[in-house]
Amino acid sequence: MKTFILLSAVAGSGKSTWAEQYRLTHKNVFIVSSDQLRKELGGAYKNLEHEAEVWKRFSEDIEKFRDARDDVTVIADSTNIINKYRIFYGKSVTGFDKKILVVIKKNLKQTLETNKLRNENRIIPDNVIKSMYENWEEPDEETLSYFDEYIRIDKWFDSSKVKESFHYKD
Repeated sequence: MKTFILLSAVAGSGKSTWAEQYRLTHKNVFIVSSDQLRKELGGAYKNLEHEAEVWKRFSEDIEKFRDARDDVTVIADSTNIINKYRIFYGKSVTGFDKKILVVIKKNLKQTLETNKLRNENRIIPDNVIKSMYENWEEPDEETLSYFDEYIRIDKWFDSSKVKESFHYKD
């Protein structure tokens, strides 16, 4: 089965941590991360100079990993905080047997605190996170119609296994 998972959350909410935990506990999982592509193409997670290329590669990598195996899960790790973007991926991503929308919506205060625990290269300014909270849209019925499953995570989770393996050290 080919499964596509679209993550949706403000910066610093734990999207990448959730994706990595999923990858560590499931087989044949590939993560396509807009932050990783920014680092790869521009040398830093927060470098926005190559956005056209980042999003081109983002879509290409989803397709590349989809086609890598018959049984595969591809996780799209980017904010997607408004329905327009969720619908875009729900419509445009093809060739998957199942599409899942995972929304991580956490307390603003805790998001701001946890953001400060990240590697300094990945810390997002508080005003950016607050702005994302102000612009956040709950998934509506039209958005959900493009997905076979909807998972909402409201509580904070922590994974020492993930912290040992990835971007907290990066």
